[in-house]
Amino acid sequence: MIIVPTYLEKSAIHGLGVFSRAFIPKGAKVWEYHPQFDLTFSEAEFERFPPSVQAELEVHLYQPEKGGLLYYESTMGKYMNHNRDPNVDFSDVGVGWAARDIHPDEELTCDYRHFMAETGHIGYL
Repeated sequence: MIIVPTYLEKSAIHGLGVFSRAFIPKGAKVWEYHPQFDLTFSEAEFERFPPSVQAELEVHLYQPEKGGLLYYESTMGKYMNHNRDPNVDFSDVGVGWAARDIHPDEELTCDYRHFMAETGHIGYL
C-alpha cells in the first residue's frame, strides 16, 4: 500500500498514474506490503474466479516468483506506471523507497522488472 500522500490523475506514460501530493525526500519509504490491502492467492484460486473478475484483476496482477503467489494491490498503488529510470525503487521485496527526491505533482514510477518474475507480456519494457 502507498504510505505517502498521493492522488490519481491522467498519466503521460499510460492511462492513470499516481502523483505525489507532497515532497518525498530520497530514501523515504513510499510503499510497503500490507496483507489487508495487498491480496494474495494461488494460480488455482485465481482460476476459480469468474472470468469477469479475472479480467478485472489481470490488469494489475503481478507474480514476484514464477509459479508463486499472485498479488493484487487494492489501493491506488496498482496505478503506478513503469519507467526504466523510476523514482521509486522496489528492488527490496515488500517495500518501495524514493530513489531520489520526488516533488509535489510528480508521477510516482517504478520498474516492473523489480517485482515481476515474468515481464515478456509487457511490450513497452
